[in-house]
Order: sequence, then structure tokens, then C-alpha cells
Amino acid sequence: MSYVKDTHMVHNKSKLGNVLIVSAHDPSGAGLQADIETCQALKCYPATIVTGLTTQNTRKLSSIKNISAHDFRAQLETLLEEFSPDVCKVGLINSTDLMASLSNVITEQLPDIPLVIDPILGSGSGAKLFTEEIIEGYLQHLVPIAEIITPNLREVRLLSNGRDVVSSVDYLLGKGCKNILVTDTDPEKEIIINHLFSKVCRQETYEMKRYRGEYHGTGCTLSSAVACRLATGMDIRSAARSAQKYAHSAVQFAHDLGWCQKIPNRFF
Repeated sequence: MSYVKDTHMVHNKSKLGNVLIVSAHDPSGAGLQADIETCQALKCYPATIVTGLTTQNTRKLSSIKNISAHDFRAQLETLLEEFSPDVCKVGLINSTDLMASLSNVITEQLPDIPLVIDPILGSGSGAKLFTEEIIEGYLQHLVPIAEIITPNLREVRLLSNGRDVVSSVDYLLGKGCKNILVTDTDPEKEIIINHLFSKVCRQETYEMKRYRGEYHGTGCTLSSAVACRLATGMDIRSAARSAQKYAHSAVQFAHDLGWCQKIPNRFF
């Protein structure tokens, strides 16, 4: 009996949004794990490139071991032989060599896809994750080619050395970034107030209830949700609105495992 190949099945392209995720592994549930869970919850396919291995839990971060630039580039080149991403999301990337390598690949091989950057300059437990060299790496290699960056209030000032949000945003938009979603991380406020700034559109403000407690991986969840919404065809403003609603609900229904911080429930 002869076998006839079902060419429709073989060549039927997936309807999933394809998301290239570039970040570090966090064994306690943020980082790549949070990115993957968010993509799966939002019906997108995640392909991951590891930037480093962290030794941490929700209480503390002990160390980060960066992947070598050679191994990083090899991961990217090999993956892109088959994988065609609709968007790239960048999380923890704690090496200027890796930033430069990623920037080269994006501009040379993937110039038409949106780049979503979550500039992680501190761990969820409060550990410092930046040097002046890392800040300069973001400004030189990644911010200029970003469709959107998603810093919190502290991060947007650190990236720009600005005194206030408005001057910080103006500085970063001037570097080439198209959109900036600044998130409110003040635990003393009852209401979260986030702002989307853009080169071409008016500022948009979002308000939502703050849920008490500490949560691990909320920034990863939000930025990955933005990436997923862009991957499935939403415009930037719709993607930002939808992603914030999703992340807010993930926090509302977070898992309390008895750890220092709760874990967002990305499959609520």
C-alpha cells in the first residue's frame, strides 16, 4: 500500500503568533518561565533564547551567569534557520556583548518585526541588576530599535538619568524608541496608574486597582503579553491596553505558595 503525503497538512502554516523570547532562566518562576506561560495562555508560540542562568528565589538573587556571546549567537542563528518570529521580546540581558549581538541579528535578519524590551534593572527581590555599562548598552544597542519598552518608574529614570518621568521619556524617545509604557510600582498607592507615551500619538493613561502583596514576574508577564498581542496583529495602543488587563488579572488570581512573593496565575 503506497503512502500519499498530505501536502495540505505539511504546508499548513500555524495560525499562532510566533514570539521570539530572549531572556534568562529564573528557577522561581519569572524570566523565561513567565514568558513561556504568558505565550501559551495567549495562544502564541514561544521560541526561547537563553541569555543567562540566575541563582535566585522570590526572596533573593545570589548570582547571574551570562551565556557566552558565541553560544548566544549560535542559539539565534540556528533557531532562525527554521523559526520565523512575528515579534521579539527581550527580558533580562545582562551583557553588552549579547545586546550588541542581538541588535545586529534584529537589524540584519528581522528588520520588520516589532521589538518589545522589558529593561530589567533589578530583580523582584530588590537586587541591583545594572551597571553604567549595562545602561549604555541598552541606550546604544536596543532602545534605538525598540517598538516599545516597558520600564517601571525607577527603570525609566535609571535609563535616562532623568529627574522626572516626562524628561526621562523625552530622552528615550529621542534615542529612537517608538513607544514607552511606564508602569507604576509604588506599593503605597491604592490605584495603579500606568502611562503609554509615543512619538506619534497622544499620551494614554490607564488606572486599575492595586492588589496588596508582593508578586514575582509581573513585569515579564506584562511585556510578554504586549508581545503576544502585537504578534497576533493588534496595534500598539490596543496591545498595551489588552496586555495590562491580562497582567492585572494574573495578579488578581495569583498563586500563594507560601513564598516571599506570590506568583501571577497566567492561566486564570
